Amino acid sequence: MTIKLKVYSDYTCPYCYLAETAIKRAVEGKDLKVEWKPFELHPFPSNRKAIKEWSADWETSVLPHARELGRTINTPDLPALPYTGLAHLGFIYAKEQGKDQLYSQLVFSAFFEKGKDIEKKDVLAEIAMEAGLDRFGFLSALSSEEFKEKLVREQGEAKEDNITAAPTIVIGERVLKGLYPQASIEKAIRCTIRDQKMQFCEGDECQ
Repeated sequence: MTIKLKVYSDYTCPYCYLAETAIKRAVEGKDLKVEWKPFELHPFPSNRKAIKEWSADWETSVLPHARELGRTINTPDLPALPYTGLAHLGFIYAKEQGKDQLYSQLVFSAFFEKGKDIEKKDVLAEIAMEAGLDRFGFLSALSSEEFKEKLVREQGEAKEDNITAAPTIVIGERVLKGLYPQASIEKAIRCTIRDQKMQFCEGDECQ
C-alpha cells in the first residue's frame, strides 16, 4: 500500500526550501506519494514581513542548516517578502499538468538562490516556461476564478489538518512541524508503514 506524505509549504519560507532536500532524500527508493500543499504564511492583505527581520535566525539557524544539507541559500535583495498567492495559483496549474514538483523547485530556486520577486507575473511566467508549462495557459490560470476556487479548496485541507506553521509534514497520524532532519522523517515513515501493517516498531519509539 502506497503511503501519502503531505507537505504544507510556502515559497518564501527558508525552512520550507531546505525541507525539500531532506524530504527528497528521506523518501528516495520508498513506496511513497509525496503531495505538496500550498500554505500562505502571510496572505494578502496582511502586513508584509521585512526581510531584515530574518537577520538573527538567518545566521544562527538557516545558514547552518543549509550548509548541513549542502544547499545554496541567499537573502533575497528585496525590502519585504513577496505575497505568494499568485505563485500558489501557478502551483495548482502546474499540478494539473503533472509539473508541480518541478515548478515548486524552480520557484524556491528563483527566490532563495537568484533573489527574484516571485510576486510578479512575468517572473512566474518565466519559471513556468522553464518547467515546460505553456506561458499563455499559465498566465490565464493566474487570473482565473476557477483556479482561485481550486486553490481555496487546497488551502481548506490545511484547516482540516490543523496546520498552523510551515513546513509541516503529515504522514499517517504523525505530524512533523518545522524543519526535521532526514533521519527523523525516515523514522516517521518507518513507523507509519509498521502501523499500517500492525507491527511493533522494534528499535524505534513511535510518537
